Amino acid sequence: MVRELISLPFNLARAAIELPRSVEKSIREANDLMAVSREQLEVMRRQADQALEQAERMNELLGRVVKLTEPIERAQRGGEYFAEGLRRAIFGAEQAVEEAEEAAAEAQAAVERADEATEGAEEVRGGSAGEAEEPPVSPSER
Repeated sequence: MVRELISLPFNLARAAIELPRSVEKSIREANDLMAVSREQLEVMRRQADQALEQAERMNELLGRVVKLTEPIERAQRGGEYFAEGLRRAIFGAEQAVEEAEEAAAEAQAAVERADEATEGAEEVRGGSAGEAEEPPVSPSER
């Protein structure tokens, strides 16, 4: 215990002497870390700038490619139009007959559906009124 009492002031004196050195060392290390961080940020900024420049170049090249493909696209549309005209010229009559038959079948089906709907409506009207109504007569038919 006496030994501790005697060594305590010496330990305090040693700590007081070493404190400025340790503070200076900590500050130096912090400054070094900040300098390294600044360098890394600068490198990252340069990389980002380079990436933006490359993206701008790629965008410009893509714009050129699009401009170059427009005539090709127009030519392709013209070729498709020509091919359609040629197909109609070669297969026109046969295909026109098939399309007319399909249209006639669709029209017949539509007429049948309309007749069914009309009959259903007449039944509903006839059932609710008790007797069927006569169709309206135009003044010229009277």
